[in-house]
Amino acid sequence: FYVDHLNNSYEAIDSTQGKIAVIESVRVTATVDPTIELTIAGIGTGQTACGNALDVTTTATTVPFGSVSITNFVDAAQNLTVSTNADGGYSVTAMESDQLRMLLGDGLGANDIDDTPGDNTAASHNVSDEWSSTSTKGFGYSLENVDAASVPFQYNTSSGNCTGTFCARQFADDNNNESAEEIFSSTTVADSQNVYVCYRIIVGPTQEAGTYTNAITYIASATF
Repeated sequence: FYVDHLNNSYEAIDSTQGKIAVIESVRVTATVDPTIELTIAGIGTGQTACGNALDVTTTATTVPFGSVSITNFVDAAQNLTVSTNADGGYSVTAMESDQLRMLLGDGLGANDIDDTPGDNTAASHNVSDEWSSTSTKGFGYSLENVDAASVPFQYNTSSGNCTGTFCARQFADDNNNESAEEIFSSTTVADSQNVYVCYRIIVGPTQEAGTYTNAITYIASATF
């Protein structure tokens, strides 16, 4: 380019040459993928969850009750944590493969440890019932909300059939064609929201000796 110095007659009396280097703008982009993460962590013996000192040390993949009692509850727990960037939030559901079924050789026998009926015989996979009497036998669970946005009930719920000591439910039973039941959720993004799932078992004096097992599946789904 040229810069000209003109007189009042528009005649050039001086001229200077220069150069311009054209620099293009730099576009910066980044992609955030939709994500959801569910983690399960064990909780050790002696720690407290759902108002009880725990009798069993769990891992991320096992709840090893060991030898269970006919006179006292055996309590265990796991810590479930969800993180997601889904604008619509998330839902965590739970389902058991069957009631605790007796192992025979390489397969399962006909005997089982029934899911708890609750002290008022009202417990199901979607109805809560108080379960603080050791006369009520079976297997069930409760929840303690640490910082999740929403839970359907907690161990200290004191409404309906529950008095606030240990409010419990059965797990939805896949073998009985029951639908997986939501145990905690959110309607927006979540950063490490967690809930304690508390397992409880007690058996009757006529429960046949043996090892019993089932599998509980937790599924976290998000709405993007």
